[in-house]
Amino acid sequence: MNAIDFCGLQTIVKEENSDTVVVVLHGYGADYKDFVPFANYILKRKNPSWYFLNGVEATTMGGYETGRCWFPIDMMGLNNALMTGKFLSFFQEKVPEGIEQARLKVTRAIEELRKKYDKIYLGGFSQGSMLSADIAFHRPDLIDKLFLLSSTMLFPERWEKQAEKDFSFPIFQSHGISDPVLPIEGARELKSFLENYDLDHQYHEFSGAHEVPLEIINELDLFLRDEQ
Repeated sequence: MNAIDFCGLQTIVKEENSDTVVVVLHGYGADYKDFVPFANYILKRKNPSWYFLNGVEATTMGGYETGRCWFPIDMMGLNNALMTGKFLSFFQEKVPEGIEQARLKVTRAIEELRKKYDKIYLGGFSQGSMLSADIAFHRPDLIDKLFLLSSTMLFPERWEKQAEKDFSFPIFQSHGISDPVLPIEGARELKSFLENYDLDHQYHEFSGAHEVPLEIINELDLFLRDEQ
């Protein structure tokens, strides 16, 4: 694997002679190395190319830089929302600041990949999955499959407007029932929303927290392997 600058984004690339590429967006505070091991477990027989993109901004917690993010999150505000039972409204009352700029940057990269690959599978974890969904809903023509790991429902009016388009791609969604970071009720709202537009929607709850356990990796492998 090589680390390169791809369309202005730091990217770890595993290039193969394949018609398929998997694009992965990490979660808040992590970086593009976080999900590189996916390439060792998922779609081994198909052997696709992999592009692991790095978040567009640095994150800081306690005054120290800890990783990257796709758009800023008011962590104190989020913690307060979690403690006061107002989590659902935290991400749904307004469009997150910075998500539009991130969407445009990653979309440009995916447009370049579309020139080379017949199939593009896009997805991510936590904040990376929120951005992946936003990209796919705005540009469904670029995406062949979408996977959302530990995601949540964002500003509904934004996504409902985009959902008027034809979503021809199947969607995979997973979430831990004990997730303390993005509680399960947000995932269940997202599930209900997606089922209105995606007849091929797969939803997997698991006994766990904010993570991607082996059982979900295996289910994701089956989802991406399935020729639809």
